[in-house]
Amino acid sequence: MISYLKGTIKEKDNSFIVLENQGIGFKVFVSEKNLKEIKIDEQKEFFIFFAMRNEKPELYGFLNKQELKVFEIIEAISGIGPKGALLISSLGSFDELKKAVADNNATYFSQIKGIGRKKVQKIILELGGSLKDLKNIKQSDSEALKALASLGFSRAEAEEALESVPEEIRGTKERVQIALKFFN
Repeated sequence: MISYLKGTIKEKDNSFIVLENQGIGFKVFVSEKNLKEIKIDEQKEFFIFFAMRNEKPELYGFLNKQELKVFEIIEAISGIGPKGALLISSLGSFDELKKAVADNNATYFSQIKGIGRKKVQKIILELGGSLKDLKNIKQSDSEALKALASLGFSRAEAEEALESVPEEIRGTKERVQIALKFFN
């Protein structure tokens, strides 16, 4: 199973990129919002969801673990495949999605073609409890991520370490110090 890839963006299309890693080009489906951020010849790392559809492997890539977790929760809803989950998970930010689910806002999901009102209600119902448990990457963590990256850690390693830091610790310096203990 492939769960993480890092490499150079060699190609971009409407729904996927080709990521070169050690001379191998991986076709990775990415959300529209992430596709806009990605540039050709840029080094990127992706958290990967591996799917088998009609006996063909497909890779879905996300720029952070939280995006992947949201995608996995949505994809687990019966009747929603990986492509539908990618569309839903890329509608907006994590906070916007969480708010739409909490407010039972069906119009938020109306941007997706091919998903009717009943399916939207099912999505809202099933996401209700699941999203509450997920933590959003705090604004203070963006600075902590940069600090850990400057120390040589990858974004994936930094995010994993910061997830272990208790939420009540708010200062960037303190969060980085505790995150560093994760690597010992």
